[in-house]
Amino acid sequence: METGYPRREVNFTLAGVLIGLFLAALDQTIVATALPLILDELGKHAWYGWVGATYLLGSALAAPITGRLTELLPRKPVLLAAMFVFGLGSSLCGTAQRVGELLAFRFIQGVGGGALFALAFTTLAWFFSPRERSRWAGLIGALFGLASAIGPVLGGYLAEHYSWRWIFWGNLPFLFLAAGFVGHFLSSYNPIRREKFDTWGTILLAGWAIPFLLAFSFWGPTKLGPPAWGILLLGVGVVLFLFWIQVEKKVSSPLFDLNLIQIPTFRYAIMIGLFFSPVFMGGVTFFPLYLQKVLGYSPNQSGLLLLAFTLGGILGTGIAGFWVSRHGRYKRLMTMSALSLLGAFGLGTFLLPLRINFLILISLMVGIAFILGPFQALISVIGQNDVPPSRIGSATSALQFIRQAGSTIGLAGLNALYAIGSDGNNLTHDVWQGIRWSLGGSTLLTAALVGTVLLLPNKPLRKKQLEEVES
Repeated sequence: METGYPRREVNFTLAGVLIGLFLAALDQTIVATALPLILDELGKHAWYGWVGATYLLGSALAAPITGRLTELLPRKPVLLAAMFVFGLGSSLCGTAQRVGELLAFRFIQGVGGGALFALAFTTLAWFFSPRERSRWAGLIGALFGLASAIGPVLGGYLAEHYSWRWIFWGNLPFLFLAAGFVGHFLSSYNPIRREKFDTWGTILLAGWAIPFLLAFSFWGPTKLGPPAWGILLLGVGVVLFLFWIQVEKKVSSPLFDLNLIQIPTFRYAIMIGLFFSPVFMGGVTFFPLYLQKVLGYSPNQSGLLLLAFTLGGILGTGIAGFWVSRHGRYKRLMTMSALSLLGAFGLGTFLLPLRINFLILISLMVGIAFILGPFQALISVIGQNDVPPSRIGSATSALQFIRQAGSTIGLAGLNALYAIGSDGNNLTHDVWQGIRWSLGGSTLLTAALVGTVLLLPNKPLRKKQLEEVES
């Protein structure tokens, strides 16, 4: 592993960053199972959907801002600040006495979590060339899968046997360890350029991103309110987005350099992330529903079965990362993966069984997660490949923001399809039909994913960094 950095610095910094990333990913899923108990104590079940929405908003908003800060400020303070904000939000969530407090504190926690998401991939870009980066990106994908699998089980266990507050407070000792690794071992590298922070671009980003992402939460079975509000928010978001584009074109040091869109690998990586994220999140969302409501497994049993899904993802990301690191080529691998995924979802749409042999079920779960693996490992690495080092932070966080937006928009659509197919009923046959409808939506998204992958330039990942950073 040749990085140009001291081995101890690389290893311990990555350990700290990955601990923080895992905790942030876990907090997207660990609250779901315990949420009914939380709202029983705090009251106002009408705010059920907002607890997850506020975390998502904070996370999505923080990603592009944090990425830009890594280009303007020394690295260490930005990393430590992200951990501090996530820890602050976690500790405050554990002290919440009212639903309003919990929503505000979840937003703060989401800001820290979104920053940690973006910084994980940015840290890889600091230390490794794109080809070597693909191995580590696979590990990050595996951590997301693991968090998705164990989060609901762990959240239910802590809430039932201890207190739901430990779901949040349990983050703190691990965050102290992560901050200790980063604070002690990471050197204070200075930014490549000295530029001003784009304050107006940041304000406008919040102005369009918050209503735009919230809009899609007003549709589907767990909608936050009347759909008319979603239409209004969507209109506000689109108008402010167009205004933001015009402002960013004129600013000398914009929050996001729109010229990056002209780089083919970055442009198509963004599109792949937009289509892939809801496909992945749809699998994580509807697999447990299929296991519990159709096949009859208990929540704990389905949580254990989802570990097979996680294992498949770890194998897929690991093998994909190793292959690309060795050979540098990624297009054929991603094309085969996308076509296999299209076939799997297409067959599932028409042939999803009401009963299935246990060994076949496990094999299918491992297989589908395996073919998702290359995308988990490679989207960010491909997008970073041709981006100048002075913009690697904002480019990486833009990819993360698009994936978050894709998850929000796509999952709202899949949830709406599920509601149409199930007619709003919780009976086994109706749930089965709803899942088939959602699989149909995933098939369409995967078809778009296949088309986008075919547009990727067939070029290898670089073996070396474009240039060394200043220190």
